[in-house]
Amino acid sequence: MVGATETSFDILQALRELGGAGVTETAEHLDIPKSTAHKHLHTLAQLGYVTNEDGTYDLGLLFVGLGQYVQANSALVQATGPVVERLAETTEAVAGFFVERGGRGFEVNQVTAGTSRDLDGGLSKYLHSTAPGKAILAKLPDERVDEIVDQHGLPALTPHTITTRSALEDELARIRDRGIAFDREENRTGMRGVAIPVVHDGIRGAMYVVGPQRRLTGKWFNENIPGIIISSVKTVEQRLREQD
Repeated sequence: MVGATETSFDILQALRELGGAGVTETAEHLDIPKSTAHKHLHTLAQLGYVTNEDGTYDLGLLFVGLGQYVQANSALVQATGPVVERLAETTEAVAGFFVERGGRGFEVNQVTAGTSRDLDGGLSKYLHSTAPGKAILAKLPDERVDEIVDQHGLPALTPHTITTRSALEDELARIRDRGIAFDREENRTGMRGVAIPVVHDGIRGAMYVVGPQRRLTGKWFNENIPGIIISSVKTVEQRLREQD
C-alpha cells in the first residue's frame, strides 16, 4: 500500500513537471509500466485529483482548495511570507521556506525575484539533493535520518547528487559544523542553492536561496548569501516566538 501511494505521488509530481501528459509520456518519465501509470491516473481522475482531457492528464482544481486551506491555516506561512519576499528581492534569485513532512520536502513559500509569489506546486522533493532538505536532515536525530533514507532512498538526480549513506553522513556533519547547507548542482544541473535551518521548539524548516550556477559563485555564493539568509532566519524565528 505504501508503494502504491508513493507511485501516485510520483505521478502527480510528473504531471506537474511535464505540464500535463498522457499515459505513455507519464510512464516513460517515471520508468514504470504503462499499465501502472494508467491504473493510477484513472483512480486519481475518479477522485478529482487530476483531469483527463482527451487522454491528456493534468492536476485538478482540487489541489487549489487544498493549498488554500493549508496556507490559510499555517502559522509558518504567516511568519515566512514577507521574509521570503524580501530575501528574493535582496538576492535577486529564487527564495523560499521548505519543510519536511513524511520524509519528503515541501515548499511553504517560494518567491522569484521580481514576480508575485510562486509556490512550487505543493508537491514533494527529495531531502538529500537540496540545500534546504540537507539543512533539515542535519537537525534531525540520526534514527530519523535513517528512517527517511530507508523509505525514500538516495536516488541520483544529477551526477553530483549524494547517493551513499557514508557521503550523506559526512555532508550532514559539515552542515552541523558550519550551520549552512549548500547544493552544488545536486538537485538540478546548472543550479546551486544555499539554506539555513529555522529552529523554534525544534526544527521548523529551512530558508533558502537558489539560482543559476553562473550567478551563484565565489564570495557571493559562499559568504554573502549565507549572511543574508541568516538575517532572514533570525527574523522568522522572532516572528514565530511572537506567535506563541
